[in-house]
Amino acid sequence: MMLSKEQQQLILDFYFRCGPDEDIRQGRDLIAASPEAARLYTSLEETLTDLDSIKYEPCPDNLVELTVARLKLAASAQNAASQVALEGLLAGHVEKTSAGVLKAPRSFLRSFFEIAASAAAVILIAGLLFPALSNMRAYSRRAACTNNMRLTSQAMTRFASDTQPPSQSRINPGDPWWKIGDQGRESQSNTRFAWLLIKNDYLKPKVFICPGHINAAPVDLKSLPMDSLMDFPSRQNISYSFMIMCDKTASMQGKGKRIVMSDRNPVFSSIPCRPSVYDKLNEFEKVLLNDQLRFMSTPNHPDRGQNVLKCDGSVQFLRVRTYNGDDIFTIRNVDAYTGTETPADDNDIFLVP
Repeated sequence: MMLSKEQQQLILDFYFRCGPDEDIRQGRDLIAASPEAARLYTSLEETLTDLDSIKYEPCPDNLVELTVARLKLAASAQNAASQVALEGLLAGHVEKTSAGVLKAPRSFLRSFFEIAASAAAVILIAGLLFPALSNMRAYSRRAACTNNMRLTSQAMTRFASDTQPPSQSRINPGDPWWKIGDQGRESQSNTRFAWLLIKNDYLKPKVFICPGHINAAPVDLKSLPMDSLMDFPSRQNISYSFMIMCDKTASMQGKGKRIVMSDRNPVFSSIPCRPSVYDKLNEFEKVLLNDQLRFMSTPNHPDRGQNVLKCDGSVQFLRVRTYNGDDIFTIRNVDAYTGTETPADDNDIFLVP
């Protein structure tokens, strides 16, 4: 069936997350129930996500000064084009009023005021438009990120029902969880389970790239020896952090509201990033928590918050990095990190790397 204008607006409200909460919920339900609505949503996502490859340039602080300078250039150009009239003006060939006061030609004044009015309109529109476009871009990235997490949840469920994850994807006490790119048989990072979803064709590599993650790039499957890879080739190939897969977190499987995945952990954003599978891994530099690291938001959505995926498959956008009083990016009562930590217990959320 054809979608009405009201239904199309509900889908737009859901996509950009910029309408009333009730409209956003109706849009979500409509997409789930109507194939036509789902096709429209998919088309929106495929079209607008491409805009994220265009780097946003913020409005310069000196926009007014630049506009005035361009006004002067435009006026100079007009004067040059009207050289005869200008020379007449400078030579004193101007109109005189009845009181004998000199008056510039009407065409010159009209042109100048038209340019000034246009410049004022440009400044006004720019002031209104740039923030709106910035917010729409942020909503679009967040929506695409949300969809990535939902697809990941579905793939995890299918993979778990099809096969038992190998022991190499688990973190044992004392094992490093940060060495993305290490291709040895022993577990060296907390992304090996996610890599299995790509290697076994449950997900496409682009699903693990958040549109807000600058300089990230999906794995190029055609150029890599897939049979021998045990993990992502580089930290640049994945934008998300995951619950540590270890014995302490095994009991979380039945806790539907527990968080299992999030946008990238900001505390460990500066740990070594391996550019290719052939380069040597550097060692982990000890991280000491300070006030900046305690409150820093994910680099995927700077200063806005982070998407989180829960065990029940739902996705929530958290404005802060605490959930039920627990900081999801650190271990309870731990201030120094060496890259081998595991959660304090099954109630302690710790998403890495």
